[in-house]
Amino acid sequence: MAPTASPPSRRHHHRPADKRQAILDSAVRLIAHSGLHNTPMSALARDAGVAAGTLYLYFPSKEAMINALYLELLEERGRATAVAPSIVATGKPREGFEMFWHRLARWHLDHPEKANLIHQCQASSILTDETRAIEQRMHAEGLANFDDAVARGTFRKISVQVFWALVAGPIFVLAQMRDTGEIEITDALLDATFDGVCRSVVA
Repeated sequence: MAPTASPPSRRHHHRPADKRQAILDSAVRLIAHSGLHNTPMSALARDAGVAAGTLYLYFPSKEAMINALYLELLEERGRATAVAPSIVATGKPREGFEMFWHRLARWHLDHPEKANLIHQCQASSILTDETRAIEQRMHAEGLANFDDAVARGTFRKISVQVFWALVAGPIFVLAQMRDTGEIEITDALLDATFDGVCRSVVA
């Protein structure tokens, strides 16, 4: 997802007391608008209201900061989309899948700057091998659940990459069309989209 064109408004009021969080909040905001590689640490320091040297008390480099932020955003998204194990245990796969998909859609639609940063990181070479290994461990449970659902005949026999493209791809397209003013996101639109997703992946 490309950076948005308009510059962000400064938010010097109500700055978080936690300087580390202030730096990360500024990174999300500025990178979404200016791009991952066009956002210097000096700009982050100004926006966060901290001295340039203060940044390096929390993060030894821009790469380290971006990798830490990327993992935090993945964890935040994971918490927002988690489905209670009890739903899976009751043998209602579609109900659990529907809950997960709608939560995933809402997170991406309600947090465009955070979603933008995740996409930019994934499309760049800034993520370290350690970060990618942590990400794989974070996704291990979901991958195991996917394999189990395929084995039980809930989902079609497709690769996890194709599954993710069919599940998440429509969300990214909806966000893009929303941002260009082509559509308005409504519950009815999300329901219709999920119905199409189900036709694509549910056996």
